[in-house]
Formats: sequence, structure tokens, C-alpha cells
Amino acid sequence: MKKFTRSGVSILWDKILVTDLAKQVPELDIPVYFFHGIYDYTVSYPLAKAYFDTLKAPMKGFYTFEQSAHSPMFEEPAKVQRILQADVLAGLTNLADIK
Repeated sequence: MKKFTRSGVSILWDKILVTDLAKQVPELDIPVYFFHGIYDYTVSYPLAKAYFDTLKAPMKGFYTFEQSAHSPMFEEPAKVQRILQADVLAGLTNLADIK
């Protein structure tokens, strides 16, 4: 049982709590795509949107998953596949709800 408590983010939790991505990573030189489930209680939806709004990137898209929590790729796989094919692979953000 102990090995499971050390898996995932648990070993990084203290560091995560004090990390301000808006300050440490205000800009990226690559396209950025956020996939976020509206019911995600692991990563705050409002905070993710706020960070997205301030992040500078050559192209960025925020995709809200209305039927998902922390794992849209498993909870809404058809929508993820559609976004990957139509937007990410094509270098677009046409399906994004925030651009």
C-alpha cells in the first residue's frame, strides 16, 4: 500500500501548492492546448482558465469538457480525438471555446 501513496502527484504535492505557474511560466514559444473537465476538482477550472488568459503563446486554445472531471481523454474520448485531429494536428484552434 505504501508504494501507491508515493505514486502520482503525492510526492510533489508540497511543491505544487507553492508553485505559481503564472509567475514561473508566463510565456511559451510553442502552441498550447488546455483540455479541462468542468468537474475537475484536482485542478481548479477557474484557476486554469485564469492562467490560460495570462499565458502568452503563439497559439493557444482552451477546450472545456462538460461531462468530464480530471481525465477528459478517458471520460470524453470522442471529443478529445476530434480536437486532436481537427485542431492540434492541423495547428488550429477552431474548436476551442477560448482562443
